[in-house]
Amino acid sequence: MRVNPFKTFRIDVVFFFGFAVIVVGFVGLIVLFSYVNGSREIASNTSYYQQKLLVELHKKLNTYLQDIEQSSNTAALNFSDDRDDLLTGSPYERLRSQTEIRQQLNNYVFSMSALQSIHVYSDLKPSYNIQDYVQFLSLEQLEQEEWYDELRQSDDVWLGERSIRTNDGEQPVIGFARRVYNQFNRASAVIVFNVSAPVFQSLITTEDQRSSLALFDETGRLITHSGSDDFFIRSEQEIKNQLMSQEAGAKRAGDEFVVWSSSPDSKWSLVEITSWKQITAANLKQTQVILTMGLITIVLLLLLTVFLSRQFIKPVSLLLRAMSAFSLTHKTALPQDYRNEFGELFQGYEDLTLRIEQLYGRLDEQHKKRRASEMKTLQMMINPHFLYNSLDQVNWMAIEADQPRISRMLSHLAQFFRLALSNSDSLVTLSEELAHIESYLAFQQIRWEERLRYRFEIEEAATGLYVPKILLQPFIENAFIHGFHGRQEALLVIRAEIRENRLKITIKDDGSGLAAGWQQQRSAKGGYGLRNVRERIEALFGEAFGFTLNASPEGGTEALLTLPLLPTNTFDQTDKGGSEDVENSNRR
Repeated sequence: MRVNPFKTFRIDVVFFFGFAVIVVGFVGLIVLFSYVNGSREIASNTSYYQQKLLVELHKKLNTYLQDIEQSSNTAALNFSDDRDDLLTGSPYERLRSQTEIRQQLNNYVFSMSALQSIHVYSDLKPSYNIQDYVQFLSLEQLEQEEWYDELRQSDDVWLGERSIRTNDGEQPVIGFARRVYNQFNRASAVIVFNVSAPVFQSLITTEDQRSSLALFDETGRLITHSGSDDFFIRSEQEIKNQLMSQEAGAKRAGDEFVVWSSSPDSKWSLVEITSWKQITAANLKQTQVILTMGLITIVLLLLLTVFLSRQFIKPVSLLLRAMSAFSLTHKTALPQDYRNEFGELFQGYEDLTLRIEQLYGRLDEQHKKRRASEMKTLQMMINPHFLYNSLDQVNWMAIEADQPRISRMLSHLAQFFRLALSNSDSLVTLSEELAHIESYLAFQQIRWEERLRYRFEIEEAATGLYVPKILLQPFIENAFIHGFHGRQEALLVIRAEIRENRLKITIKDDGSGLAAGWQQQRSAKGGYGLRNVRERIEALFGEAFGFTLNASPEGGTEALLTLPLLPTNTFDQTDKGGSEDVENSNRR
C-alpha cells in the first residue's frame, strides 16, 4: 500500500528531507550538466583545432611524399635506360655501367637527407654491403620479401614500417617500392627507396606531448606512428572501418579521444589520439570546484531548512501541547504575538475552548435540571400507585357487593393503566402494545359481551419490533366512540405484517365509516388523539412514515400505519422507571 508521507511522518521530518532531496537533486543536476556540457565543449574545440592541425600536417606530408615518389620515378626511368645499354656491352662495360648506376642512385641518397638507402632487385650482379647506401639484390630474394604480395597488384606501393640492416645496426625505415619496366614494357626490376622512419615520424609529430599520431594508407594499413602504438595496433580494424565510412571526424573510444582526417590528394589518413582524462582534466577540476561549492550550499541550505522547520513546527507543537493539557480548571496560555495563520489557529483554539466551557456550563445546568426532573418524576409515580390502590379498593367493594362484571371491568381497567403508565420509554415492542390494546378490548368486551368480536392477525417476526407507546389505542377508541355508536354488533381486525421493508399495521372496523369533514375535527374524542399519533411518528421517524384513514370497501373504516423496522430501542437512553411495582388488583 502506498504511504503518503504528509499523512504519516512528522511535519519537520517531511519538510527537512523533502527540501534536502530537492536541493541535492538540483545541485547534482547542475554538477552533472556542468561536467557533461563542459566535456562536450572541450571535445568539440579539441576536435576542431586538431582537425586543422591534421590538415596542415597533410599538406606537409603530401609534399614530402610527392618528392619521394617523383624521385623514385626518375630513378626508375634512368635505371631502365642504363640497364638496356648494360646488357648490350662487354663485361667491362657492364661493370662500368653498374658502377654508374650505383653512383646515380647514391646521388639521390646524398641529396635527400631523409633517404636511408636504396635497394635494387634486378638481374644485375648482386652486390650487398651494409656499408653501401645502394644495394643490388637478386629477383629471387624479391619474392622472399614479406611485402612482395603488396606489390603484385600495383606498379608502386608504400611499405609499412620495417627494419633493415645498416652500418649503424638495425634501422626502422618506411619504403616506397616501384616496378621498373624495360623497352618491351616488361617489369625487369624493383627499386625500393628506404626513408628513415624517425624522419617520417617527425613529419606527423606535434608539440602536444599528450597526443599520439598514426599514418594510415588508403587501404587503412598502418604505415607509421608517433608515440605509443598500443591503441593503434589494438584498434586497427576498427580504425580502418571508421576511415572507410567517414573521411574526417572525432569520437570517444574508451579512455581515448580519437580525431582523424583523410587527405583528398594522397588518400592517406592521419589519426590522432589523446587521453580523455587529460583533455577533461581542467573541466574535471572545474566540476570539482562546482561540486564543492554545491556541497557547501547544500549544508547551508539544510541548516536553514532545520531552522525554518523548527520555526514552523514550534507553534504547532505549542498548540498540540495546549490541546493535550486542556482542562476546564487549567487553561494553557498560547503566544499572542503571531499575526499570521498560526495566530488565527491560536485564536480559533481559544474560541473553541471558550465555546467548550460555555457548552459544559450549559450541560451542567441541564444535568441539574434533569436531576430535578427525575425527582419530580419519582414524586409523580406516587399518583399512579395511588390510582392502582384506589381501583383495587373499589374492586374489593364490587366483589363484596357481588358485582362480578364491575369487578372484572375494574381489573381490566387497572391492567390497562398499569401497562400505560408503568414504562417511561417512548418505544415499546409490538407485543407489549398489543397486550395494552387487549386489556382495553377486554374492558369493552364486558360491556358489549357477545356483540363485540375482534381478532389479531400478527406475523411472528413483527412482534419483537419497536413501535411508539400508546400507538393503537386512539384508533381503537375512535372505533368505539364514532364507528360503533348506536350499533348492536361490532367487529375489529388488527393486522401487523412486514412489507416493502416496512412495518404495516392495519386496524379495520365495520362501523359507520368516516364522517364528512372528519379531518377538521379537533375534539378530545378523537381528533386530537390521532393528531398526537401523527406528530409523534413524524418527530421520531420523519415525514416518510405515518398513517392514513380510508373507507373500507366492505363498510367501516380502515387505518393503515407505516413504521420503520426497529429491532432495538434506539431512542430511549434513560433508565426505565415506574414498573416496579404497583399491586396487581386481579385477585380473584
